[in-house]
Amino acid sequence: MDNSYDSIFVTDAMGNILLANPTSERLLNLPATEMVGKNIRELIEKGYWDKSIALEAIEKRSTVTGVLKTRDGAYLMCTSRPLFDDNGNITMVISNSRDQDTLVKLAQTLDKERELVQRYKDEVQYLRNQGLKNRHLVAESLAMKNLLLKANKVGPTDSSVLLYGESGTGKEVLAKYVHSISRRSKEAFITVNCSAIPENLIEAELFGYEKGSFTGADAKGKPGLFELADKGTIFLDEIGEMPLILQAKLLRVLENGDVRRIGSTTSRKVDFRLVCATNRDLKMMIANKTFREDLFYRINVVPLRLTPLRERSEDIMAMSDIFLEELNRKYGYEKVFSAETLKGFLNYRWPGNVRELRNLIERLVITTVGQVIDYQVEEITNVPRNIVTNLNHNENETFGITVSSKAPLKKIMNQVEKEYIKNILHECNGCVSEAARILRIDRSAIYRKVHVVNLRDQESEKYGY
Repeated sequence: MDNSYDSIFVTDAMGNILLANPTSERLLNLPATEMVGKNIRELIEKGYWDKSIALEAIEKRSTVTGVLKTRDGAYLMCTSRPLFDDNGNITMVISNSRDQDTLVKLAQTLDKERELVQRYKDEVQYLRNQGLKNRHLVAESLAMKNLLLKANKVGPTDSSVLLYGESGTGKEVLAKYVHSISRRSKEAFITVNCSAIPENLIEAELFGYEKGSFTGADAKGKPGLFELADKGTIFLDEIGEMPLILQAKLLRVLENGDVRRIGSTTSRKVDFRLVCATNRDLKMMIANKTFREDLFYRINVVPLRLTPLRERSEDIMAMSDIFLEELNRKYGYEKVFSAETLKGFLNYRWPGNVRELRNLIERLVITTVGQVIDYQVEEITNVPRNIVTNLNHNENETFGITVSSKAPLKKIMNQVEKEYIKNILHECNGCVSEAARILRIDRSAIYRKVHVVNLRDQESEKYGY
């Protein structure tokens, strides 16, 4: 009691002071020797307090909390609690007091902390929503539609998902989509690029660390990304780049749900949904002893493979439309693609996939002079040389695609797509299999497009539809 920051004050059932600790002396500016043995009413008459919470507790025979004012003008928050004997008689009253200004400052600090935490939560939620809005999951091709059907089945479950696909095909976009349709959608979605974090830091990032665990560590310690993903989803991108020693630790986390920070002797329970992605052949890595076979079977519960952009031309046109609309809105433009540029997009193999398509369109939107983005204009260097080469690989080749000089972008793109399919079929003498090989789309997709094209009857007879 002598070392308590609170004032501790004890009276009997009549209000006579039995004990006052040093903090009581400080708050009242009165030695304990002048308080002990006195009655509270005497001190009130002398102006040391304006009232007594202890007397109210005696009168009401219950715990009472209130504010009293001292002779020096300080306000004290006081709580008085009566103690009873076996017969129900009050034996004494114990009062705890603290300077109200201290409590007010503490409350204000807590309010500011709550506001800050709420602001961080709101910012995280905003960024999460923006991340889902600004990433485009397009499914015009049969391959992507089938992929989404599988994703919709596995999304609501807690099964681990492994996404395969070339760099830039949209693995993170699909991972976010799986999270958005899961029962964890309102919780955190944590992305970890295993190839971007230095090997000597990735363990600390994933598992966290206690204070003083290593040189350069945060003095307060730090929770790991597995902890931050608790109740939510963690996305391990480029899982094939994870060091072998960490693969073993990851396996333990997946098996028992325990995470131990670096420098800690205790474990924490975590509950997260795991989604992984890779552009590498994990089975080949297993054969080469660079990836654990037991971890592979643990993460490969539901494999989903993203088809390269060059094999789904329908998505190229749809994505080009979406990206151009987004960038026009962003920069305040009204630019459109020429038919020849769109034809170049369809011919190009897109080694960088969706990421390359998006970056190219942004460059064209920014650098092209005029409203029409056309590879034939003076700024031909705006279009990569390999796209121009694809456009002009045969000087005698002409597709005769014409569009209205003023028409909505989507209408122009649909018209170009239809005309291009017709011309390829003509080049292949009506052989759908050969056209599908050239276009790198499924035969069924061509039949659907043919139906949309609505060719004249004589053309239908010529091509054997």
